[in-house]
Amino acid sequence: MKTSFKDPDASPDGLIPNSVQAALPGARNNRLAPVIYAGGMLAAGLALLIAKPGIGRVPEARQAKDAPGDQRVRRAAQAGRDAAHHFAPTNVTDSIGRSLVIGGAALLLTRLLDEASGRNDR
Repeated sequence: MKTSFKDPDASPDGLIPNSVQAALPGARNNRLAPVIYAGGMLAAGLALLIAKPGIGRVPEARQAKDAPGDQRVRRAAQAGRDAAHHFAPTNVTDSIGRSLVIGGAALLLTRLLDEASGRNDR
């Protein structure tokens, strides 16, 4: 007599349970999740760019007059500070917001191109 130990929760092919298959990244019901996530990234990034919160403001490099001195190390440090000032961000939240916008746009574009390619192997 042959007994079957088939899992009642198994998919039609019997290899992967339905609960596990539904949680896999390629599940058809999760196709909108990257679009929603990208929208959230875009919204958060734009909010940071528009609001420009003061918490992310970087202080001016030269806040006080440079102390006089002949030390080469001090002069080299001051020259390095002044050179870095030209490309340093004035507000860190601008950089974070810009990164979120670029990342969200890239994710959205990738997902839309993936959908437009029409792959049916999922």
